Amino acid sequence: MPFLLVPHYLHRRLRVLAILPKDKRRRTSSAYEKIETPTMLDSLKADRAFLAQTNVQIPELEMQLSALERLLAVLRIARRTAQERLDSYTYPLSTLPNELIGEIFLCFLPPYPQPPPLVGRLSPTCLTQVCRRWRDISLTTPALWRGIALTGVRRNWEVAASLAGLWMQRSGNCPLSIHITDYGQDLPSLAASVVPHRSRLEHVTMELRTTKGLSMIRGPLPLLLSLSVRFISGFMYRSDTIVPLQNLPLLATVVLDDLGIPHVALPWSQMTSITLMCIYSTHCASILRQTPLLVHCTLQLWVSYEQQDEFADLVLPRLETLIFKADSRVDVDFFRCLVTPALLRLEVPEGFLAISACDPIESLTTFISRSACHLRELQVTGSYSSEGAYRNAFPSIATILVDRDSDYDSE
Repeated sequence: MPFLLVPHYLHRRLRVLAILPKDKRRRTSSAYEKIETPTMLDSLKADRAFLAQTNVQIPELEMQLSALERLLAVLRIARRTAQERLDSYTYPLSTLPNELIGEIFLCFLPPYPQPPPLVGRLSPTCLTQVCRRWRDISLTTPALWRGIALTGVRRNWEVAASLAGLWMQRSGNCPLSIHITDYGQDLPSLAASVVPHRSRLEHVTMELRTTKGLSMIRGPLPLLLSLSVRFISGFMYRSDTIVPLQNLPLLATVVLDDLGIPHVALPWSQMTSITLMCIYSTHCASILRQTPLLVHCTLQLWVSYEQQDEFADLVLPRLETLIFKADSRVDVDFFRCLVTPALLRLEVPEGFLAISACDPIESLTTFISRSACHLRELQVTGSYSSEGAYRNAFPSIATILVDRDSDYDSE
């Protein structure tokens, strides 16, 4: 008997017929044939319809698939081409040698010796956070770390002092510029970081509350070029502590105030630039007599009401720039004793020239004649006289500025 395909819904019915008695099989089979036969025909018809439908859909889908495969191939080629361009592209900055990038980084900082902030967007630390190459270049460029500012640090002083020590290590053998403002912090922690590198200090600016901070510069400073020491008013107490600064062969620029001068012993004879703030004229004269090499001088003088002898002539043979920042009540006799044959620039309050109620122009004429100098620039502050009056009196002076809005008012 040939093998027949039997639909799955007939399997169970045939098994039932096989176990029934013969007298019941015919009746059951006939009933089944009457009930199930129409359903089988419908299923066969549906299958034929489905096959006919797929015969139409499959070619259409194959055509769509072929189009998508072609589009996919084009996209893959375009993607591979774009990736090859990206792989071959080099950013212009990346083509530069590390040494040149390091020089560009230096232009990011303020001009030396002005230091950048320890943290923030203007700190060289930002350059270490861009990419690995920039970090390597930054850490191997010692000049980026040679300027250190410990100003405005009121909290986390220990962290700032530790960071300053790290910068000094990164600076290698470069000379250092350090700015310190004492807000009552633990200065010994900073001194522990500074002292090992003291021999490399080139520019030092300090605003202190007490003389304890001077311990950081006590000792040999062979590279020191400029020193500024000022004490914060209201905190500094006068004492007999004097810090002798020795082995300063290159020191030429000094900025001191009235509280710092008594506590720092300096080799005045080698100074070429001096700024003395809030100093009595008698004390100022005694210092200037020790400065034969002085070229630039800025003075803010105070009045001394004590009895004093007349000033002897104070000759400064190399002085080229003289700036007075004084009020009109200053001891005007100080100006009459000055002799500056090389003077080129003078800035002075008009009240400073009105000696014994004399005409300021006449007083200035006497000063220039006595010094036999050839001024190129004159600036008069707190003036009641017009600029034209000075230009008519001194036609040989190329630049004359008269400031009527100065803080220094003449009496």
